[in-house]
Amino acid sequence: MDFQDAVRYIESLSIQGWRLGNARFEALLRQIGDPHLRYPCVHITGTNGKGSTTAMVSAILRAAGYRVGAYTSPHVFDIRERIGIDGAPISRELFTEGVASLRDAIQRLADTEYGQTTEFEIKTALAFWAFAQAEVDIAVLEVGLGGRMDATNVITPEVSVIVSIGLDHQDRLGPTHRDIAYEKAGIIKWGRPVVSGAAHPDAVAMIAQVAAAQRAPLYCVMRAESSDVPRDAEFSYTPLPSPTDSAVRVRRGVWELAVQPALIGDYQRHNAACAVAAATLLRERGYTIPDTAIEQGIHEARLPGRLQMVAESPRVVLDGAHNPDAAAVLAQSLPRLFKYQRLILVLGMLTPHEPADTLRHLLPLADAVVFTPIEHPRSHKAETLLESAQAWMASKPTRAPRTLLVAARPQEAFQRAISLADADDLVLITGSFYLVGAWQG
Repeated sequence: MDFQDAVRYIESLSIQGWRLGNARFEALLRQIGDPHLRYPCVHITGTNGKGSTTAMVSAILRAAGYRVGAYTSPHVFDIRERIGIDGAPISRELFTEGVASLRDAIQRLADTEYGQTTEFEIKTALAFWAFAQAEVDIAVLEVGLGGRMDATNVITPEVSVIVSIGLDHQDRLGPTHRDIAYEKAGIIKWGRPVVSGAAHPDAVAMIAQVAAAQRAPLYCVMRAESSDVPRDAEFSYTPLPSPTDSAVRVRRGVWELAVQPALIGDYQRHNAACAVAAATLLRERGYTIPDTAIEQGIHEARLPGRLQMVAESPRVVLDGAHNPDAAAVLAQSLPRLFKYQRLILVLGMLTPHEPADTLRHLLPLADAVVFTPIEHPRSHKAETLLESAQAWMASKPTRAPRTLLVAARPQEAFQRAISLADADDLVLITGSFYLVGAWQG
């Protein structure tokens, strides 16, 4: 088996879909020696921001001198991005060796009552296996979907982090903030501290209820609304001026720390505050993490596909905003962060996300939009996106794009958008990390 064979084997399991519940996955882990029990972990979930927060916590721990594994999803350009060891993607050789080792266990399991392993399960098992092989000091794991029934939820973390709660994946997680908060709060474990950045009152109440049932100390992260000093069980943050629109001062009691993320956008302030909170709680659990390591890690953390500028003249920006909350903060950030004459969107989305809910935030900013399908079985058709945009525009007298186009595939959409753009325009590719990942420059 070579690297491409390993990738094809993983992709062949996509036919199994995404099945929540961990009995089968725990059986698979037992067959490979329970690698996830060999190192401590941090567990991070959230509707938006969990990837950025995972990157920041991982970078903080590396800056503090720890050997760190990081598991994130989805990948943008290379499947190996999902499994990081000391800040670098897993090597092709280790990736291939791991898949080969897992394949035999998966085939044995398929002949039992547990049935066939899913694509996400093998990716998660590969991460656990690789971290054990690399003898990491600690792993930072991003939840794939929800939390309670996610494949990553087989660990007892040092700290759990719930970055945010919004209305997304309602077909699987439930229709309300309270339902979704319950699913994400499933990563809270008995007696282990939890950081919560949730803002909706129903979500806040549900997380507090689950934390109390688990006797888990709860630490809330919130944007400061006054000069009041937060209690020891609270972290507050205030924006600081910065060219990246992401610098922030985090306070807890009389302690405070100013950090400057390299990741850009106002929403990174909240993610950074959640990462700082997680790091300070790890410090209280015995990890050596000085303030300088927190500052350095926050500043060094990188993540593809989050307001990532990939070309100039015209400027091309990639952002994987794939749900209404993410689209809203993206729309707020663009005019503050970039100077441009016209905005030209390239947009593709996956089901079950409803296009109109996302488009209503971005269409008022755009002068032209090119809709495209994505090479993914759950892709919306470009014509569906166009019809949704036209319906929304017909119901709103506000500013709307003058040009709406359809492309047959992402590369054609990118070319059309760039051909429409002048040197001082901005081309934004958004709507899905899978679309962002199709960019080849």
